[in-house]
Amino acid sequence: MKGDHEVPSVFCHTFDLTKRLIHPPDSFMTFLKVDTTKPDKSPYTLALTQLASILASSPGNSVHRLVIPSLLSPALYPPHASSPEHVLQFLHNLRALISKYSSRLTAMLTLPLSLYPRSMGLVRWMELLSDGVVELSPFPHSYQPDAPSTTSGTGTATSQDDPPQGLLKFHRLPILHERGVGITTVGEDWAFTLSRRKFTIKPFSLPPVEGDTEAQQAAGPKQKGKKAELDF
Repeated sequence: MKGDHEVPSVFCHTFDLTKRLIHPPDSFMTFLKVDTTKPDKSPYTLALTQLASILASSPGNSVHRLVIPSLLSPALYPPHASSPEHVLQFLHNLRALISKYSSRLTAMLTLPLSLYPRSMGLVRWMELLSDGVVELSPFPHSYQPDAPSTTSGTGTATSQDDPPQGLLKFHRLPILHERGVGITTVGEDWAFTLSRRKFTIKPFSLPPVEGDTEAQQAAGPKQKGKKAELDF
């Protein structure tokens, strides 16, 4: 029986990016190697073999989180790693492992869109093989030298809300529906702000055009209210 004064669970937590995460004593981290010595073979075979071995030998109640940063980046991967027959086969095999260990394995990867834009057919196929697709689009004019200063003499920000640094776009979401998995979201726009301590997501809307009194009056109460934010 639950007590009357039980504190409800918190849905969203705030993390300080300047602090290091402390791993539990019973957890461990493994680095999967990418084979760069054989240009005629897939460089992902060794990593998939190691991952499958770890999953097969681990306890049945263990949870594994696979993180793949900057996939296909020339600084981390050999040139032949971007071949469609290699990278698409890797994602197919990874989805098979996730399907086999659906309650024990999850994966997240990032792709440098400056080198591989979404207009490429390879990137579109990679998105189709992903359950969720999120894009961060930084504003090219985030820094404006002629803008009024928002810092005090000590260098600390005086404004309550930091200006957004880019748009956050949801292209696919891992939602089951009658047409399969993944949908294109339709709704309000989102913006992100990255500071030294946190990564914040909040709704984004353009300010009213100067001279449009009706839009300015309508936006007044909304600006006074507190916007919902998601801090990471």
